[in-house]
Amino acid sequence: MRSSTTTFSTSSTAAGFQKARWLCMIASLVICVCAGFGYAWSVLQSPIVAAYGWPDSQVSLAYTITVLCSTMAPLLFASLIRRLKTRRCIMLGAVLFGGGLILTSMMGELWQLYLFYGILSGLGVGFIYPSMMAYVVRLFPDRSGMASGLGTAAYGSGAILWAPIAVSLTDAFSLSAAFRFLGVVFLVVVLAGSLFLREPPEGFQEAMGKKTAAGPAGDARDLNRGQMVRTAAFYQMVVVFTCGLVAGVIVISQASPILQQAYGFPAASAALFVSVFAACNMAGRFLWGSLSDKLGISNTTLVVFVLCILSMLVLAFVGNTAIAVCAMALAASCYGGFASVLTPLTAQVFGPRYITENYGVMYLVFGLASLIGPVMAVQFKNAAGGSYSGAFLTAAVLAVVGLVLSRFLKPKSRQGGTN
Repeated sequence: MRSSTTTFSTSSTAAGFQKARWLCMIASLVICVCAGFGYAWSVLQSPIVAAYGWPDSQVSLAYTITVLCSTMAPLLFASLIRRLKTRRCIMLGAVLFGGGLILTSMMGELWQLYLFYGILSGLGVGFIYPSMMAYVVRLFPDRSGMASGLGTAAYGSGAILWAPIAVSLTDAFSLSAAFRFLGVVFLVVVLAGSLFLREPPEGFQEAMGKKTAAGPAGDARDLNRGQMVRTAAFYQMVVVFTCGLVAGVIVISQASPILQQAYGFPAASAALFVSVFAACNMAGRFLWGSLSDKLGISNTTLVVFVLCILSMLVLAFVGNTAIAVCAMALAASCYGGFASVLTPLTAQVFGPRYITENYGVMYLVFGLASLIGPVMAVQFKNAAGGSYSGAFLTAAVLAVVGLVLSRFLKPKSRQGGTN
């Protein structure tokens, strides 16, 4: 009798949470939009150089530091993140993220830019975004692709939303005022949003198990962080997604110089297309994430890889400007596609039980791709007298490698051994 009563109570609680989870999802998306501020860096770099007179190359290093800190935080602080749980982890991230920007408004030395913007705000994003991506998948185990797509789309909207706001604040007031205002906004909004986050009740995964797209509900075979990093599948996934993301990183990080130097675009027009590509990145996150629920994660990944390869080949061998712009937009969309399927695929391959800590480790692929893509693009351009064709062709080859390796990834239910 007690067992039946417990089962009924668990099912009832899970059913009630199905409606409440939408409020949690909305709060998560607002938090992700704030965390996406880093994508607006390109509009901050020149004003910082103009205001402080620091070399452009040294100022740009702040963005690299931010990317490294945000991607390394889930790995370095995995045990802390696991103990804090989602809400407290987001609160800590809000303090680091918002506080880092507020302190940046007071900087007077280059090292302070690195410390406040690069390290503190970067760590803040590292506590916020990976935790949110794992959380939304746990909210919607039955529609993990949609949830992941919405979360990554919200995060990717940073360049579209915050870039013009940062420019307007800088023009109307000052660069310091812009950092201070945005820091306060992010601190308050993310802290407020965290109050609406609720953990899925016990039995929720099991109750939604019949409709789960990310794989069966968590069980004893699921791998935690320590077990995951000792498997060949982990390193295979790291290579797969790093190879796939490089193409999109080249387009997103180098869009303006590519358009100006390779296709003769004026600076203003190139800046406009930077926003267009950012929109394609955001749309790709939602589109491919939602399609993965219908097509399956493996099939969606296959399609994204094929389109990514085609976009790079077009850019490498076709000189038509209109076609090249379309190919760049497609590559940006594919970058968003890889971002949207990474979370549910991690849950599928290693199990959903430890998705928060596992995705935090897997998030490293964005940092690796961000280190490889821009450097490769600049080196090929300098070696070829201004042509990016070598970089595009290399990115296509890397994507082929990623495509081939992705075909050997197996869901947890089909793996042997401890999986």
